[in-house]
Amino acid sequence: MKRTHHLILALSLLLFTATGCTGTKTEPVTDQTPTGEPSLSIVEGATPSEESKAAMLAAKDALFTRLSGRLMEAMADAGPAGAIGVCSQEAVKIAKEVGAEHAVQIGRTGVRLRNPNNQPPDWAAALVEQNVDTPVFAVLSDESAAALLPIKLQAQCLMCHGPDEQIAPEIQQKLAQLYPDDRATGFKEGELRGWFWIKE
Repeated sequence: MKRTHHLILALSLLLFTATGCTGTKTEPVTDQTPTGEPSLSIVEGATPSEESKAAMLAAKDALFTRLSGRLMEAMADAGPAGAIGVCSQEAVKIAKEVGAEHAVQIGRTGVRLRNPNNQPPDWAAALVEQNVDTPVFAVLSDESAAALLPIKLQAQCLMCHGPDEQIAPEIQQKLAQLYPDDRATGFKEGELRGWFWIKE
């Protein structure tokens, strides 16, 4: 019975984390410009090539797949708390690896952040502030291609992002331990939770 319960939690948490877990306790992977350099901005009316769009979508899919696989391993070994730990300790490393393999910068940000370090890159900040809920493909002021791809909250995600009273005590405890400034709860199914961002 306990094993079945853990398996159900594993599958649910895997789906939630791969699509909606945006917090990490390590350094964020962003393309924020170094101090002193002008910030990147979106060039109005310009769109990336279909090849660039496909490449960015492939990178997003690769990140989703790699993170999902690692989370499933952690869930099998240590249950939901273990998977939350992976999100905290390994998600940024996985994003860096995928970014290097696909020659992009890639990461995630949220409507309400689990970790304040996961701010969106400069070019995406205005779109995030507007809660854009459809995919955006853009050309930036340095002529690179970029994408902001929404993450909608699925039913499984409620386990860690839903109303506080619906989150299991052991998950609340682990979230409080890893993310003391967590603001990423209180969401409803189907609501915009965050975004994948990609820059070529």
